[in-house]
Amino acid sequence: MRQIRFLTEIAYNVKNVMEAKESFEQLNPDVQVVVEQAEDSFELFQAYKSEEAPDLIEMGGYPVGNRSGTFIDLNPYVAEIEGLEEDLFPGLLRVARHDGTLPGLPVEISPPLIMYNKEMFDQEGLMYPADDWFWDDMIGLAKRLTLRDESGLAKQFGFGIGIDIEWFEPFVMRNGGRYISPDGTTSRGYVDSPATIQAFRKIVEAFRLHRIIRLPDEPAETAKWPDEAAMNFAFAWDARHYRLKSGRYGVVGLPNMPGGEAANMIYMGGAGVTKKSANPRLAWEFLRHYLLERDSWMPPISKSQAEKRGLTAHPIWSRYLKELDHIQISGFFQNRKWNASRQLINEDIHR
Repeated sequence: MRQIRFLTEIAYNVKNVMEAKESFEQLNPDVQVVVEQAEDSFELFQAYKSEEAPDLIEMGGYPVGNRSGTFIDLNPYVAEIEGLEEDLFPGLLRVARHDGTLPGLPVEISPPLIMYNKEMFDQEGLMYPADDWFWDDMIGLAKRLTLRDESGLAKQFGFGIGIDIEWFEPFVMRNGGRYISPDGTTSRGYVDSPATIQAFRKIVEAFRLHRIIRLPDEPAETAKWPDEAAMNFAFAWDARHYRLKSGRYGVVGLPNMPGGEAANMIYMGGAGVTKKSANPRLAWEFLRHYLLERDSWMPPISKSQAEKRGLTAHPIWSRYLKELDHIQISGFFQNRKWNASRQLINEDIHR
């Protein structure tokens, strides 16, 4: 019996992998798929260095550029299947192929948009936001949607976003700024560029001056998230926390910035075939089955699967899929030193 080993660090996705294993083995009775769980990326690569390296590795962070040299290039495999190139969302491929190779297929694709509470807008007699809105429009709406009592204690905030340098990045991108150079080697001249600084200042003013966002440790008498704010910065994976079938929520693109760039970041993981696989063709077949041939809770990476699942007609999910046209590679993927500094930077922003 042929065997392939699949090693993942995404703990909450193991059920999905196990279902793929079961259906793949039913289709291929002479194949056994062994699924293993790693604690973190360090354990993944330690396993790869061992004598019994896995055939496939799934990571929480996409291996852009394959800098570790762990994965084979999947471009030839994609090219072999008629229509597959055209079926995959082109924005995803643009980011995944940042350095030319395709070290893995994306998983858990999650760009951010703005989710808004229709009831809160209706109560204030406000029109819902549309994709042609600007930053100042958002600030104006958020001011009217921030409700405080006589003492200044908030009962509702106009806008919700966490304090995270990575979550500020799409606003920087849309203003024409970037955190890191295209080759990922330096942040000088990028994170300190006028466009980036201008975007940072607008975000800081939203917290400090306009007070439309909850400050760190600010007391409030609001409902729990996501109903703490009328509008929330929400990744695709956040959408499942909203009661989407209720019709209470709408979604809209991020507000346009003065820089005028239609850009956005994306979080995504990746699953690829390792260079040490004894049977890369079989490993690719399982990867294709896992991510392209099955329905799952994860957002799809192909247009045909999105259509099959009815997501292209869904008022919320269709907008997230449309956003894939505008995604750009973020600092998280360009240089892992940036990500390693994330917590320190966030502590500075907190202060």
